[in-house]
Amino acid sequence: MTQNDKYDMILSRASVRRFKAALTAEETEALLRAAMSAPTAMDFQPWHFVVVNDNATKEQMRTFLPYAKMINENCTGIVVCGDIDLYKAVSERDGEDNTLYWVEDCSAASENLLLAAHALGLGAVWTGIYPLESRISKLRATLALPQNIVPLNLILAGHPLVPGRAKDKFDATKIHYEKF
Repeated sequence: MTQNDKYDMILSRASVRRFKAALTAEETEALLRAAMSAPTAMDFQPWHFVVVNDNATKEQMRTFLPYAKMINENCTGIVVCGDIDLYKAVSERDGEDNTLYWVEDCSAASENLLLAAHALGLGAVWTGIYPLESRISKLRATLALPQNIVPLNLILAGHPLVPGRAKDKFDATKIHYEKF
């Protein structure tokens, strides 16, 4: 694979919302390995991942996650979570709130997971949870998440029923040099 092929892989990634088969255990591990290769502030690696394959749990999640209505037996759900307790000591030491760095760290892990899915010929889509407390609390109860573990998103992944269609999102008007 050439450098251009790798670059094209990034530009051609697209959200996939319809699946014909869930991930295998090996595919799930491959995506999670990629996710955990993401950069992270102070190397805290705050991420935790809850893999959801149980159909009853998926059905329950469909009732309170409006953008995840397509979750079903044909896909694997991966809830990307962050451990906010990791940042408390640094926040106290520095005198500023560093606890929100978990969002950036888990977002980087999520993007790695999405790119890995595309590179492996799989499909995936990111659905939002954080910062909406109604979604967080219901998911926390459904998945028995401890209070210090906050769900950022739910990524649905699997074998695509149809390939996603990439969008050219480049917009030169959003680029500023030196000053806005």
